Amino acid sequence: MIKKIIGILVCTLLITTCVVPVYGANSEINLKKSSLSPGDYLRFIFFDKHLRSYRIHVPPSYDGSNPVPLVLVLHGFPGTAMEMQDVGMNEKADEEGFITVYPNGHTDWRDFNEVRWGLWCLINFHYWGFCFNMWAFDSFDDVGFIQTLIEKLQTTLVINSSRIYITGHSNGACMSYRLGAELSEIVAAIAPVAGTIGGIWTGHPLYIIPKPKYPLPVIIFHGMNDSAIPYDGDPNWTISVNDSVTFWVEHNQCDPNPQIDISESGNIIKRTYANGSLGTEIVLYTVVDGVHGWFGAPPGIFEYPCEISATDLMWEFFEAHPKQ
Repeated sequence: MIKKIIGILVCTLLITTCVVPVYGANSEINLKKSSLSPGDYLRFIFFDKHLRSYRIHVPPSYDGSNPVPLVLVLHGFPGTAMEMQDVGMNEKADEEGFITVYPNGHTDWRDFNEVRWGLWCLINFHYWGFCFNMWAFDSFDDVGFIQTLIEKLQTTLVINSSRIYITGHSNGACMSYRLGAELSEIVAAIAPVAGTIGGIWTGHPLYIIPKPKYPLPVIIFHGMNDSAIPYDGDPNWTISVNDSVTFWVEHNQCDPNPQIDISESGNIIKRTYANGSLGTEIVLYTVVDGVHGWFGAPPGIFEYPCEISATDLMWEFFEAHPKQ
């Protein structure tokens, strides 16, 4: 009887989270160029024998006559695409005329512990535990999924291929770092919020993102009081923010001596490492009293009153950095 109950729960979880294994070639479901007028959509894609999902926000100004920028926004762990829409990126998209896409991560229901984790997330967070394979800790090819998704979006929407950007929070920020490294030929810039370039997942060796093929502009946001992904790192968990910055400064061959700007309150420290290859730069915003959140997010799940808006600042950075 217990096995039957667990089986029913597993099937329910698989169906409701849209990660039911499906065997067949990659294909898109019900998505045509002519079908997307301004608005919000939930869409699905088959990739690597699994059904994956994502949300799209098309701004009111989009009519398909001119290529527009694309911003992918990745959620944390546990998290969902739906909740990431609370960071204010859709409102910014409406103001500036770009398309936002929110991919859902995955949950690999391999054993009872995975089922228990899903139920724990349901009880405590009211959603299933999605995540991205930020440090190569499971078998899901999330890099391939995002690359395939971008390619599909370019065939169904009029996207400016020189303005494809990725941001994310926490697990999504770490995944943004990885995608920037592995898809540097596609992505124009990244904006991790509360993430790092690597760390140690339970039962796995230290992972650090690979060296990118091309220079890449990066804007980073992190709070010094972040206990989930510590600013100074943790030898048993994560690489530090400074080491993450150094990785990109050295790769882009930026000036190692940054320009430092401090807000009047002293709570915001901006470091700009300029003059990198192909005009790249690395910008780090440190929030001295900042914790693990999306700085300046509007009322909602991510509400975070702050004297800076990560959403506004990263869009300014994206605008200034098309793909070179």
